[in-house]
Amino acid sequence: CVHFACKGRTYETGQVWSFCSGDDYLPRYYGKIQKITFVQAFEQDPVVKLHVGRLKATVIKGVIQWIDKRMPTGCGSFRATKALEIFTDLDVFSRQISSEDGNNYSIMPKTGNIWAIYRNWSNDIDVVDLQSQTYDLVEILDDKQDYKVLLLAPDGGFKLADRAGFGSVYLGATEHWIDGKDVRFTIPKSELLRFSHQVPTSKVTKEIHGALQEVYEPNIEALPVNLIL
Repeated sequence: CVHFACKGRTYETGQVWSFCSGDDYLPRYYGKIQKITFVQAFEQDPVVKLHVGRLKATVIKGVIQWIDKRMPTGCGSFRATKALEIFTDLDVFSRQISSEDGNNYSIMPKTGNIWAIYRNWSNDIDVVDLQSQTYDLVEILDDKQDYKVLLLAPDGGFKLADRAGFGSVYLGATEHWIDGKDVRFTIPKSELLRFSHQVPTSKVTKEIHGALQEVYEPNIEALPVNLIL
């Protein structure tokens, strides 16, 4: 296979990556690298081109589907398409999903993952409404039957956070800031599309308010602007 390294990442043919796209520029799109080429103009640095086939979602029995078929599907079953797009901006790629052979892929929330979910999810959200959607950040606690999740919140609360502080520390929420509901709740597998996209996150132990705690440091680029109230 052909490979290319850049900024600590290695891109290879056959890999599947999530990438940012759409008006809200969030990593809920997936593509398989089919070919890598290089172009170099006279006296200029070479430009890498990734030839990527987008993954197209397939219907899963029992899962509520989007009414607007233009809506992005952040998790589920996917199939690689033959039509290729060329990417030269590698910063749009968020995380590597797989390097398996074949054309069928399953991308699901897994225990320990951190995902952004639609706060007021329904299957009649239109793609034109994506920029006005609000989100919550959750950790998947259990994925065996339905999805048991824990709500996460920035240290100090949402009111003290701003866009510049999005890369800071998150903790397990102690209260639901909207309606007082439990911060641990269950998302039925029939509502799989409530999960918008996975947020690459590091779990580390830090001293917070004088005590050592396990905290979350999400990738700022994968956080929705409307995560904050």
